Amino acid sequence: MRRVSHHSLLNRVAPRSAGYTLVELMVVLSLAVILGAIAVPSMRTLLQNGRLTSATNDLLASINRARTEALKLQVPTAVCFTTNPAAASPVCDYGAARGWIVFVDSNGDWAHQSNEAILERHATIDATVTVKTDGDAVVAFSATGFATPSAAHQALRNVIFCDARGVVAAGTSSTARALLIATTGRGRAVSSVADVQSALAGSACP
Repeated sequence: MRRVSHHSLLNRVAPRSAGYTLVELMVVLSLAVILGAIAVPSMRTLLQNGRLTSATNDLLASINRARTEALKLQVPTAVCFTTNPAAASPVCDYGAARGWIVFVDSNGDWAHQSNEAILERHATIDATVTVKTDGDAVVAFSATGFATPSAAHQALRNVIFCDARGVVAAGTSSTARALLIATTGRGRAVSSVADVQSALAGSACP
């Protein structure tokens, strides 16, 4: 009877492992490129929409905080746009800057003074986002929590955030966002093409 060596038995049971062939690697790489070409545009759109939605929601939160603090502290407050919200004494730009502050407007002049407390600073938003505002890009609240009627400046009522895509339909909403501020001071975020274009009042974004 022929004896089978231990070494021969191992060779039969455990076949020699082999690596990927060049053809297999090329197929895998091709599939990766195709999947990447499909995924990258979708990811870019998600990032763009995320920036716009985040900016809109952040501003809405700041306006709500200004109203709440006016009621709680029983002092006038204001929200204004500024190009340098991190400055020791930020200056209200009265235009569509990319940052903003919430502050106690003690003298009701709709401008931040060095002795007025800053309640919140919002860093400048991404450079790809265009900001459009009406009025003088400032909204003020009395100690009752109601928006102060236009006085020292024209009150802010509409803010639009858009990017290079402009204002076009994207599914059930648009590629831009808008924040509408009622005369009572309540803010409302909208995203439909009709609402955003109404807020733009005939102007373009970007």
